[in-house]
Amino acid sequence: MQARMGARLAVSIDVPAEMLSATFPVMMLQILIENAIKHGLEPKIQGGRIDIRASVDGQMLQVDVLDDGIGFNIHAGDGIGLANVRERLRILYGNRAQLVIEAPLTGGTRASVRIPYAPDIFAGSSK
Repeated sequence: MQARMGARLAVSIDVPAEMLSATFPVMMLQILIENAIKHGLEPKIQGGRIDIRASVDGQMLQVDVLDDGIGFNIHAGDGIGLANVRERLRILYGNRAQLVIEAPLTGGTRASVRIPYAPDIFAGSSK
């Protein structure tokens, strides 16, 4: 991330310690971060910020990738990256998972992945 944008990119990660061992397909996270950079932040001359957050709501783990970039075109549809994330979620979790792309009121884009919460001793599992 930093190599592409250098000082134009700020990143924060907010994952509670008790969730660090949760099973999560990490390649999905990489795709969402790359999309945030390519489509949201690179077009901004001043760059921007990506916030990665994780939380548990009941039996669901939610991982959010938020950027303060230029936003997204709701009519553009999914590109290859998002289509791959949706397909991988379908294969791994069936209808128990989802990817939601939103435009927060504060601007930018929020990509949220919701999967069944399964704490795991293999932190960073790449399923």
